[in-house]
Amino acid sequence: MNRFLPLLITLNVAGIGRAQDNARPWVFSGGFTVGTTLAQVRGDGIEGFNKVGFHAGGLIEVRQFSDLGFQLGLVHNQKGSRKVPNLKTGDGTDWRYQFTYIDIPLVAVYDFSEGFTVGTGLQPAVLVSALEDGVSNGGYSTGTWKEAGLPIRSWELSWVVWVGMRTDKQGEWFLRHTQSLPGIVPKPSGNNNAGLRWDDRMQNLTMQLGYTRLFGGRSDS
Repeated sequence: MNRFLPLLITLNVAGIGRAQDNARPWVFSGGFTVGTTLAQVRGDGIEGFNKVGFHAGGLIEVRQFSDLGFQLGLVHNQKGSRKVPNLKTGDGTDWRYQFTYIDIPLVAVYDFSEGFTVGTGLQPAVLVSALEDGVSNGGYSTGTWKEAGLPIRSWELSWVVWVGMRTDKQGEWFLRHTQSLPGIVPKPSGNNNAGLRWDDRMQNLTMQLGYTRLFGGRSDS
């Protein structure tokens, strides 16, 4: 995360500098965001963004200047992980986790070049459901989801960073990356079994490709 500290500092300094000029009106714009989520869980022993889901929701963007805005949203998002078969090694197992959240992104977006944006911030989330398929069935998915055996926290806190490309004053395509900060599974208490320590390090990671549309557009001030 240290590599993103300069970006966070730049956005904070820009926000402070802009706040000193109160002559310009604030512009509030509502809109929606929708797209595909590629997810994995760090700590479950499976690498790769193999779990495919979707995200969709609404947001409000607040701007006083054309090159700096702040967004608040409510986004339904499907995260989790998927173990894909490895036929080269004779491993045909294909279990899956699906963790559904309501994400609440609190982010800053900066228009650093004509038609391009970069953004970062924090993203609290509330767990809606935690399901598994094939995990306790010999490692083979059956298409039937059931409650996950892991004690997934009822909340999540992530950091988020993205780059975007404007289509016009209202629309934007983006590539967004999120990662849990605390683990999504609490540390087992009173258990010194080294084989269970990975539970405490489990983190949701996502790559999200999506589209945002604002109904009111953006200010040119």
